[in-house]
Amino acid sequence: MKILKTFIFLILIISCSDKKTEHEISEFDKILGKENVATLDFLVSDFENNFLKIQYPNLDTEDAYRQFLTELRDEKTGNWKRISKKAKDKFKSSDLRLEMYEFPDSVWIIENSALDKIESDSIDFIRIPVPYVKSRFKYTNPNGATEYTFSRGSSVDVRPNSNFDSIISQELETARINFVGKYLQAIESIKNKSDFHKEFYDTKKDFGYLFPKSTARVMLNYDIDLNDELNRKIIVLELVY
Repeated sequence: MKILKTFIFLILIISCSDKKTEHEISEFDKILGKENVATLDFLVSDFENNFLKIQYPNLDTEDAYRQFLTELRDEKTGNWKRISKKAKDKFKSSDLRLEMYEFPDSVWIIENSALDKIESDSIDFIRIPVPYVKSRFKYTNPNGATEYTFSRGSSVDVRPNSNFDSIISQELETARINFVGKYLQAIESIKNKSDFHKEFYDTKKDFGYLFPKSTARVMLNYDIDLNDELNRKIIVLELVY
């Protein structure tokens, strides 16, 4: 009987522990999903152990983060070590990357706008008599149906004698902010956490890409809590990857 009571007691402890763990999972992590959180936890751990500890061996983790932000803000990054190849490869092959960024599934070079097609999601565009890039993005809506959006133009200067195949290959690998991905949704879920998080979400929603130097400056100005696990996750995703 004593052994049975002990066993039941242990079961209750484990059960309560599991419930507490589930309760303590942040809304940010819930929205990202278990697999993406596991990837993010790996990236944060790798950054802290294989970059911060090597780059700033005499600082504790909190001060190392602060020094990292300060050097990024002041553009003193010339002697920085590289992020580990293992971590970069893991991020590149992860679903988390696709929740943060989107990549076109098809790219064309349109010789001139007279040969282009205006899709249902597009507004009329200025007529262009020279070649330009057109990209198509594929995504699944909440109902499970496949939908497409299109963009025109790129940072590449397309000329009639350009290497079109090279431009198309480059565009297929060019990341754009995923405005419907789980990462931006997760950021929205914590926008009321503080004034910093609200400004961060609003800016991210409006502009997408945030310049690392400016982001580091804002973080330092707000004096964000660098012991906060969520803030560390944001730093790693926004300023490292």
